[in-house]
Amino acid sequence: MQRSVLLVHHLDFETGGHAARLTAHLPTRIVAFPDRVPQLDAIAGIVVLGGEMSAVDVDAHPSIGVTTDLVRRAVEADVPVLGLCLGHQILGVALGAEHRAGAVDETGLLPVDVVAADPWLGGFTGELRPMQWHSDVVGLPTGATLVATNDLVPVQAFRYGSALGLQFHLEVDVEVLRRWSIVAEPPLGEHLPGGDVAGLVAAYRADATLHRVAEQGFAAFAESCRARL
Repeated sequence: MQRSVLLVHHLDFETGGHAARLTAHLPTRIVAFPDRVPQLDAIAGIVVLGGEMSAVDVDAHPSIGVTTDLVRRAVEADVPVLGLCLGHQILGVALGAEHRAGAVDETGLLPVDVVAADPWLGGFTGELRPMQWHSDVVGLPTGATLVATNDLVPVQAFRYGSALGLQFHLEVDVEVLRRWSIVAEPPLGEHLPGGDVAGLVAAYRADATLHRVAEQGFAAFAESCRARL
């Protein structure tokens, strides 16, 4: 059976950014707001992308429940799983972590301290300034390793077996930022000081460290998936 990397979307205008680009050399499959997902035997790896809903709001958004169940089973089966923002929260919930809705307001290129080297972050440790846009958070699942933190959100990233959760949007590229500033409702600019989307994009373009971590990290994730093809 030909396995593929599954990209789970929870936004109509999602592109997947670097996550999609750096897994495109592998067989990939996109599911959006899924009511059903492939069997684990058909999956080489899973990327769960961001969204505007809550990771615990399964009554209003049944696809969240489907995705949470998939992620839980995937981790048990040692399938590579990468959760980004909402995906990070879904992963945390799947592993029994505390979920807090509306706990913070993090928007912009904000500092996080990467405290544990992880291959899916290119082995980087130190300060990173990735894109954030969220208000919900999760705690650290029992048995997980804390990978990144900051003063506002103690669990910015964690590793649990075959899974890595990133509260921040490492997948963001310029096209993602453009869509967030035009298509998202409310648009990104309403959440930035002075609505300075252009300044944010310029700062993103200039951050060589962030680009290197994204390139190396997603490449390492793709290699973990390739090993299951």
